[in-house]
Amino acid sequence: MEPILERNLLFNDVCFYISLFKLHKSYLLLLSDQKEMGIGNVTLSSPSLIEGVKTTSSSYSLFGIKNKIANKLIVERVANLLNTPVLLLSFLKTKMAEEDFIKPVMSCLNEMVSMLPK
Repeated sequence: MEPILERNLLFNDVCFYISLFKLHKSYLLLLSDQKEMGIGNVTLSSPSLIEGVKTTSSSYSLFGIKNKIANKLIVERVANLLNTPVLLLSFLKTKMAEEDFIKPVMSCLNEMVSMLPK
């Protein structure tokens, strides 16, 4: 299986590797600060099922406890942008505060999703 989008983001001497895979009616998002990906934290998000109502997506932390807030924000944002369920595998080994890396990662993801055909 090949990713539909891949991006490397260098921020504060840490390189983030981001890959997005298309699945059947859903997506798989991999985020790592290592060249090799791992399972790490697993978070699932599903967009709102109510059409026409601006509600947030639901997210569930399935596995892992590191960077829970960042993982929740990332996966919910991508699920809302793509309007489909997204499973995030986040494998971050570098010690960095969530508030330090969340904004550049989110900006990169917004840009990546905007490149997808509608």
